[in-house]
Amino acid sequence: MTIEEIDCIITLESEDQDLQLNMTINYIGGINIIKKILLIILRILSIPYAYSVIAVTLIHRYFTHTHNIKPPFWEIVELWKGNEEILFDISANIIMFIPLGFFLPICFRKADNIKKIALIGFLVSLSIEIIQLITTLGFFEIDDMFHNTLGTMLGALIGCPLSRWLYSESKEKDTKN
Repeated sequence: MTIEEIDCIITLESEDQDLQLNMTINYIGGINIIKKILLIILRILSIPYAYSVIAVTLIHRYFTHTHNIKPPFWEIVELWKGNEEILFDISANIIMFIPLGFFLPICFRKADNIKKIALIGFLVSLSIEIIQLITTLGFFEIDDMFHNTLGTMLGALIGCPLSRWLYSESKEKDTKN
């Protein structure tokens, strides 16, 4: 990150003379102060989100005492059979990962496109499923990984453009004379 300095001249008037004061304003990486504050707030908000996902998927779960792997697309089959209760699980898995797709490009500058974010979302979901399988805190469900990745991609549709704006150079920079 480079620090660019912009010189501003402030003129103070007094009875005896005009006094000029040179002042230097630092812009870190070209991000103005409002963008910087918003970036900090959003990064701070990502912390309770991450804890919530860990709490819901790993901490506040009951042991199944079996290592179960659900077959692929079993939720879709159940939904097709008329089991509308499964729609809540599908929706919850999608909604739970939308913030991940939103926060990733904001917290990590290199996560700047939907493909990278989808891959990260898939890997996070895969990690959760493997931990659930090993610890018997749930079932290993390929459907969950699919729905979580879909949610991550939906969040990236908002997070990517926002992060591009937050990290963009200020177009209102003053130039030195």
